[in-house]
Amino acid sequence: MMSPVGYTSFTGSAPDDVWGEVTQLFVAAFTAEPYNEDAIDLATIRQWGPEHLGHRGGRLVIATVDGRIVGFALAHGLDADPAWLGILAQLADSSSTAAAALAHPVEAVVVHELAVAEDQRGRGIARGCLAAVLQDRSETQTVIGVYERATEAAAMYRSWGLSELGRVPMPGDAIALRVLTAPTTELVSRLRTTNPESARMTRRMLWLSPWEWDCCGGPLEPGQRVTLSVWPVDDGQRTWLTEAIGADLTARIDGVEMHHEEDAAPERLTGRLAKLSRVSMPSRLVRTKRPLLPQGAARAALRPVGPPGSGVFIGSRPSEYVTHHEPVPGLPVVSLAPRIPPESEFENADVRAAAQAAVEVRELDTATSEVELRLVGYLVELELDVD
Repeated sequence: MMSPVGYTSFTGSAPDDVWGEVTQLFVAAFTAEPYNEDAIDLATIRQWGPEHLGHRGGRLVIATVDGRIVGFALAHGLDADPAWLGILAQLADSSSTAAAALAHPVEAVVVHELAVAEDQRGRGIARGCLAAVLQDRSETQTVIGVYERATEAAAMYRSWGLSELGRVPMPGDAIALRVLTAPTTELVSRLRTTNPESARMTRRMLWLSPWEWDCCGGPLEPGQRVTLSVWPVDDGQRTWLTEAIGADLTARIDGVEMHHEEDAAPERLTGRLAKLSRVSMPSRLVRTKRPLLPQGAARAALRPVGPPGSGVFIGSRPSEYVTHHEPVPGLPVVSLAPRIPPESEFENADVRAAAQAAVEVRELDTATSEVELRLVGYLVELELDVD
């Protein structure tokens, strides 16, 4: 039987012997794959660690097993960390969450370091350290960074409910830092789960393009078990998603479903569909007068079919106007989708309102334009059993 894990919290300062063990653990954890950092540089935590703990809101939590420190988390207020203020400043133009943290840094907490001894991983120690270092804090937002190549750690953070704001290159290095965030109270609530079954579940937010699924995918409904081909949100995916739906919503997406690629998908995820949402963006319906036909040209005539006098024709009389949609500035509208694809485009109130606006526009005799919501894609929340 494994020995129990104990947690101890220090505010403002910690004993020298604690910092000695924390330094040894820190060096061992981050000289290993996938970090491969320099041991001498890492050992300087013995000097700067106590300084960070002394910042406003500084807190150190250690996890011990049989008197040995096997994990730790170090956090403090964002307002006390110029380096992190600079990191968020690089994301402020693309993320309203980053901009809000910069505007009110005393309302954000930075988890500066989090590490667990290799022989103790898989016991929930990282979860316990993070929950303890964030417990009963006054800051409303939590920020944490993880190297881009540390994909397993990033996936662990996402499974706890943190979303990625963006990536920032590290000074003097080709390594990029993933910046993740979550509301502090909500994050602690997830970390403190008391249901053993829910602790073995993780939820992934996936993007589904309408053409991809409407082409050859079957209908999806909440509660259904499915297997999806999932590709990571790499730089290329992130670029077009950000252009389509904005940086904040893109940050919540863990992968993109694509099953038309020649190569095998990096992941095949099986789980239960917990929630389906449709994402719509405002666009402007533009009507322009149809150009006149060249001299001598005639429109295609209607041809009667069926018995004489039936009034049934092939063909249609072309409208005097040509319509197309162009995007307009605005935030995405996310609404619940009871089914993908919908049984009827008119089962959603937003879509019904947009359709009615389009009908009214078509009834006008003069060129005009109206703003309506256009379906861009779907968000699929897939609940995975990771036993």
